[in-house]
Amino acid sequence: MRLRLLPACAALAFLFVSPALAGDFDWLTGHWRSEDGGKVSEEMWTNGEGGVYFAVNRSLRDGKTGAFEFIRLTTGVDAAYIAQPGGGAPVAFPLAEHSANRAVFLKPDHDYPQKIAYERDGNRLTATISKADGSDAASWSWTLVEE
Repeated sequence: MRLRLLPACAALAFLFVSPALAGDFDWLTGHWRSEDGGKVSEEMWTNGEGGVYFAVNRSLRDGKTGAFEFIRLTTGVDAAYIAQPGGGAPVAFPLAEHSANRAVFLKPDHDYPQKIAYERDGNRLTATISKADGSDAASWSWTLVEE
């Protein structure tokens, strides 16, 4: 009897834990963009269908790509922000805290950044990277172009 309950418990845990957390990051979904002179920065996030949000970030200068990054945001018990700057090796930052419009991911043993925070205020999204204690911070802000 116990063996039959394990798969059922696992299925129930998936149904009740993962979808609830999946919706916690819907506020990221959309096409976000900023422009300043010849510089453009944008980040585009998919919805979290299937328990994973996908994003791409790119920076343009005078119409040419200067940098890009692939991002995955996994949900559920082991929620994490997985960054691949320049398409390189993935680095996972576990979720440290979240609320209705803010999420903080922390990996203190990483060189830099150690902390990644996203916050939405209306049609504005801000990402901040820093050391674990918040020092050496750099931020980017975008305006929602399309959901």
